[in-house]
This record gives sequence, C-alpha cells and structure tokens, in this order.
Amino acid sequence: MQTARKMGLQDHPSGRSSHHKPTVTGTGIVFVISFICYLLWQSNYNLPGGFVLGFFLLTSISFLDDLFFLKHSFRLICQLLACCLLVYELPFHSSGAELIALAAAAVIFGVGALNAYNFMDGINGMLTMNALLLFGCFYYLNGNISGLNGEHIYFTDNHFILAMVLPVLIFGFLNVRKHALAFMGDVGSIGIAFSILYLMYSLVLHTGNYTYLLMFSIFGADAALTVCYKLLLNENIFIPHRDFLFKKMVHLAKFSHLRVSAYYLLVQATINITVIIAFPKTPKMSTQISVLFIGCISLVAAYIYYQSKFPVKRRKTALQDEQADE
Repeated sequence: MQTARKMGLQDHPSGRSSHHKPTVTGTGIVFVISFICYLLWQSNYNLPGGFVLGFFLLTSISFLDDLFFLKHSFRLICQLLACCLLVYELPFHSSGAELIALAAAAVIFGVGALNAYNFMDGINGMLTMNALLLFGCFYYLNGNISGLNGEHIYFTDNHFILAMVLPVLIFGFLNVRKHALAFMGDVGSIGIAFSILYLMYSLVLHTGNYTYLLMFSIFGADAALTVCYKLLLNENIFIPHRDFLFKKMVHLAKFSHLRVSAYYLLVQATINITVIIAFPKTPKMSTQISVLFIGCISLVAAYIYYQSKFPVKRRKTALQDEQADE
C-alpha cells in the first residue's frame, strides 16, 4: 500500500468517480504475479500462446495507464491486438466466411468485455464478487460437463483457475468493505477480464453450448446498452461516466456500493445456476438461439425499465466531459 502511494498509484475522485477520497489503485499487479507463478510452477501448462502474450500485453499497458494517462486510441489498439492473438488460437470448428464472422464477433465482444470489467472497479465489491462467481462456475464445469457421447469435457486447467482466484481473494479483503482500501486498477480489472474471456470462449467452443454466454449477461447487457445509449447521444464512450445502471443505483438511488454489488451477484448467480442445471449437455443450436434470444430480450426490457427510473440531465457537450476528466 505504501509502495503504491510512493509510485503515485492513487485514484483521485472526479466528477464521475464513485468514491470520495483518494484511494490506492493498481493492486491488481498481484494478479499478474500470480499468473507468472502459475506459468513457472506449471512448466508444461497448456494455455494458448496467444492468450499468454495477449495477457502480458494488456496488463503491461494497463499498469502504465495506472501510472500515467495513455490515449484511449492507443489502449484500444492494444486491446484489439490482444483479442486477435487470443481468437487466433481458439478451437473454432468452422471455416471460410463462417470462421471470419465468428472470429470478428469474438474480437468485438472481447474488447467490449474488457472495458466493461474495467468500469466495474469503481464500485466496491463489484469486480471481486463477479470474478469469484465466474471462476467458481468455471471450476465446477471443468470436467463435470459431458458431451453428446457422454465423455467428460475439460476446457482448461483447474490449477490455472485456482491461481486466478487467490489474488482476487486477497484483493477482496481490501475492497469488499464500506470504504475500500484499494482498487484493482486497470492492470487488475483488464487482466481478470481477459482471463475470464479466455475461459468463457474455451468453454463455449469445447462444448458447442452458446447458452453459457448468459453467464456474462447482467454486466454484458448493462455495458452494451449503455454504450449504445451514449453513441446515440454522440458522446465519448471511453471516458469515465455514471450512465451504467449500477452506478446510477449508487449515485441517484443512493444504494450502498456493497448493496448494489450484492444485487448484481444474486441475479447473475441465479442465471448461472439455471444455465448450468438446465443445460448440462450440449443442446441443439435452435434451443441455444431461442434461450439466448429470450434472455437478451428480458435483459433489455429490465434495463430500459430500471434506467427510466433514474433519469439524469445530460451535459451540454462531449468536449466538456473530456475536459472535466482531464
């Protein structure tokens, strides 16, 4: 903590922050250390090389961004490159135009997920609770799900999942409290997001079960619809803002950080448990599409309903927003 302060790793409150006093950030570096320890310990690890390279690219750039400001465009290019490295080694069972379309969708979805997780770090407990839920689901599913022929499916190494859980627990001790002692920073939130992205893609492609994407659904719907909303208003989607539903619940509805985090956790946990129980084996594609469609429509309806309860006066121009943040 003292070292972080000396290095200038402190998040100072601004007009769009969710905290009210300078807080140590960048503690997500422990996540990178744990990842390195795993690679050294498991010398015969089976993680895709593209994922490993992408992870170190993203966390290096993100740590620099925690130290000093990096242009949004530069970070976006690095995120696109990292997602391309990951997607390049995914076990797609397609070819030709279908492969290109799936790969492009995976890259775009990946960049969106990275930024969604980055915004989570501003609400105490949000990132920790969500990460632990997903890592727990991945750990349970690995080896406990069966294919159409009854064979057990392993999509990753359980030791890797445990190596990712340990730093999240350490961070949780500092963050899951009324007044957070520290934030993950970009290095931690982006690192966690990229790891979860790899595990999710690996799970979906090894099982052929796209309904597992619903385990991203709560934050995915909030992030995606908020981005669409800001694009319609011609606003900069990369600068910090309070348009996410979970941030409005804190700043407008005056719910506590931990209360909002618990709400999101409970809803997402309910969805995850339902998906795991209802689809233990690979369902038909038509069933997957139907479930995804119904789930997305339901989330869109819920998002619009709750967003309408927290109207906020827009600022005059996006330029004023950027100047305020700088």
